Amino acid sequence: MTADETKKTPDIDSAAEPEKAEAAPAEKKPVEKKPAAKKAPAKKAPAKKPAAAKAAKPAPAETDTAAKAVPAAKKAAAKKAAPAEDEKAEPKKAAKKPAAKAAAKPAPKRAAAEAAAEKPAAERPPKQPAAEKTAAEARKGAAGVATVVDVSGKQLEERKLKDARFAVTPDVNTLHLVVRAEQAARRSGSASTKTRGEVSGSTAKLYRQKGTGRARAGSVKSPIRTGGGIAFGPRPRSFEFKINKKVARKALAMALSERAAHGRVFVAAGLELDKPSTRSVEEFLVNLDCPAPVLVVTHDESVVLKSVRNLPYAEASEVAALSTEQVLRARSLVLTEKAFAALNEA
Repeated sequence: MTADETKKTPDIDSAAEPEKAEAAPAEKKPVEKKPAAKKAPAKKAPAKKPAAAKAAKPAPAETDTAAKAVPAAKKAAAKKAAPAEDEKAEPKKAAKKPAAKAAAKPAPKRAAAEAAAEKPAAERPPKQPAAEKTAAEARKGAAGVATVVDVSGKQLEERKLKDARFAVTPDVNTLHLVVRAEQAARRSGSASTKTRGEVSGSTAKLYRQKGTGRARAGSVKSPIRTGGGIAFGPRPRSFEFKINKKVARKALAMALSERAAHGRVFVAAGLELDKPSTRSVEEFLVNLDCPAPVLVVTHDESVVLKSVRNLPYAEASEVAALSTEQVLRARSLVLTEKAFAALNEA
């Protein structure tokens, strides 16, 4: 290359460089506008205004004193005005009260009821107790002994009971078995029906065996016909079932022991009647004040039995006919002198 060509090449390069420089900023303009658009709303010029406003506000001490002075003045004015309003309101209330009382005078019965309600609890009359006493309040003797009482219900003494009859530990299974046997023995078992052999009617065949198209039929007394006999119906029978005599005696001793353990055994001293008198026996039981129902046990004393049988809350039985169910059904046992001797010494 000649020297003139070498001199010209820098001129070409220098002429191309300004074009590139001018083209580059033209391509980057959109990139520069995006951050400019984002920065536009986040200008910090408005943030400086509060600082100027704070400088213009008065001192905090001055504002506090001014704010406190205003409520204090209002409170003082309210206190001065309050007595005047109360004085005006009180005469109005006092004037209205007599008018209201005069307008609504209660009736005499209502006034008496209100006066009784206004009395304190100490001045009110006590409530009358209920006529019927509960089992806890009823009379109860000592456990394991028989309480002897007279006709007026006064306790005279206590008698010891025989351990073999009044100190046996109860067993629920034995008691249940014996009571069920006693109830079953009382069933009459008299339900009865007639079979086809006992029903009245003809035994002739109703119609011929074949040729009618109907079912084969015999006598009119057939169980499938109205008025005929009953097949497999009830017949008179006994519901009794056997239990050992020793088990029955033991169950009776268990029932007596349970009543003695709760102090419910009483002996009536002097309960002798010339003729049946329900009133005399009722007075004695009322004075005794024992929990009902009551079982009165006698020994060859028909007069006492007849005197007790009309009382709805009492039952009577002979010593020989005494059952476990009767003792368990009663809550108190009242024995005559003869019955106690026969029962305790047997």
